[in-house]
Amino acid sequence: MRWAVPVFLAWGTTLAHDAAPLPDSQIARPAGQFGLPLQGPPGPSTWLLGQLYGNTTGAYRQRNTGYRAGQGIHFGLDFLARCGTPVVAIGDGVVTDVDGPHGSPPHNLVIDHGNGLSSLYGHLLERSPLRPGSRVKRGQVVGKVGDSQFSCTAAPHLHLEIRDSSHQRFFNPIPYIAADWDSLSLVGGFSRTFQRDLDNPHRWQYPDRQPQARRGGPLLNNYARTWPPVPGTNAQPRTLPGNFAGLSGPALLSRASRSETQNLPNPRPITSGGCCVNPIWSPDSSTVLFLDKPSPQSPAAIYGVLVGQPTLPRAMLPLAHYAPNLAYAIVPGMPSLIQRISDGQRFFLNTQGNNVFWSPTNERVAWNTTSTQGNFDQRSTQVWVARLEGAPQEITTLYGGGLVGWLDEETLLLTGKRTPTDALRNLETLHLRSGERRILTSASGMRSILPSPDGRWIVYYVAFDRPERNGLFVVSREGEKRRLDWFGSYRWRDARRLVYIPLVLDEPNHRLYEYDLRSNASRRLADLGAKVVGDQWQISPDGQRVVFVSSRDRNLWVLELP
Repeated sequence: MRWAVPVFLAWGTTLAHDAAPLPDSQIARPAGQFGLPLQGPPGPSTWLLGQLYGNTTGAYRQRNTGYRAGQGIHFGLDFLARCGTPVVAIGDGVVTDVDGPHGSPPHNLVIDHGNGLSSLYGHLLERSPLRPGSRVKRGQVVGKVGDSQFSCTAAPHLHLEIRDSSHQRFFNPIPYIAADWDSLSLVGGFSRTFQRDLDNPHRWQYPDRQPQARRGGPLLNNYARTWPPVPGTNAQPRTLPGNFAGLSGPALLSRASRSETQNLPNPRPITSGGCCVNPIWSPDSSTVLFLDKPSPQSPAAIYGVLVGQPTLPRAMLPLAHYAPNLAYAIVPGMPSLIQRISDGQRFFLNTQGNNVFWSPTNERVAWNTTSTQGNFDQRSTQVWVARLEGAPQEITTLYGGGLVGWLDEETLLLTGKRTPTDALRNLETLHLRSGERRILTSASGMRSILPSPDGRWIVYYVAFDRPERNGLFVVSREGEKRRLDWFGSYRWRDARRLVYIPLVLDEPNHRLYEYDLRSNASRRLADLGAKVVGDQWQISPDGQRVVFVSSRDRNLWVLELP
């Protein structure tokens, strides 16, 4: 009898991974029939949404390794929370496996809900006290949140999967779980963007429109041409993709005055047909730019729409990363190509395939190179700085962090630990000329760090730390620190004003508010008439407009701000 359990577990492994997948006719269709796996409202002291299900950029980079069994996609949904946070069943069912052969260590649990569906709860802190055959109810505690890296400081989160009962098919949990996903997506996680197939860049770009996966099937994302590039994999690019042949170019990014938009609807769509994602603004605030390929015959390029004179999107720029003022383009590679737009002069820098941060004058660039070994909170990151015609200089090494950006031409903003064993990460400045470093604040981790346009203030939030450290904060370069009395998604409108969308669930639309640092007060700006999809919204550089992906029709909409 002592050998019966290991023999049975080995046999169970074969069954779990070799059973025939259930046909569609035996699997319940998604209808919001389940609940969330964590209790209470989301927030920095409770839980937040993490990595989404599907073709995320993080999964794509590991499509041949960690995510190969799921055809190269992240075949679950992650929820960020402190270790020990109670995990609840998403629906009524029967426990079929406790620490079964399903991965997601240190511990996992599987519940069969009938109608061909099972749910898996992964990265649990400890073995669940439930036993196979136990009946559970929706909302019943079934385990505790743990850490995929076994530390409770590196990556504490719950990994939730919805599978067929044969464990061969994996489904997007979002349409199965009744929740305000557009609001939950405003704050939280890592790897929120989806990898682009440049032959079909509209495909799989929304959280609720992701493919199902089959265990061990062929890669779903084995793209011939893709964006963004994966660091360390691209050979040296010789020219910008497509160059400027047949494209409008930056000279035609025409200025549209505010008066030209006064008689247009507000808000108003500027694209149609579900186009597009990840919008950005031209430097003069006249044009919304985005990656697109509107037809098989069209080039994959950066397209644009004039907000004052909406027309069909036009191909304007080659596909690349650009400096904020569009003066330079960079295509990451080994080495990376940087091209000056005004005269086409090219520079090559060994950024190890990483994108760069541009100094305010564009005279220098900085970037991170991060180890792929070790726990996330202890991985080393080297920060580099270079002039376009100079040799890269290693500035410093951080652990569990890296470069955030430039505050001025001589000052970098950093986050991370100075040694791998430090308990807390710092948010600090580094002056390049003097080498002086100044710690502004410390916590287990600062998230969504965003410097103001003039570099004087930094906004960030802390989650799942001590209560006094959790929340949303602004801190000045001089060390003045304020806790804000709201929480949500935010963007700088100018050097002293933040625009934000509160993290409030189940409201009909998202609303914009403005926080003023001078008065330390907020005011309501506008109702968007819809919700923002996937936290995709941006304030124009002049602070007068916002562009967002609308839940109404998945098109880009523009709102004039009061």
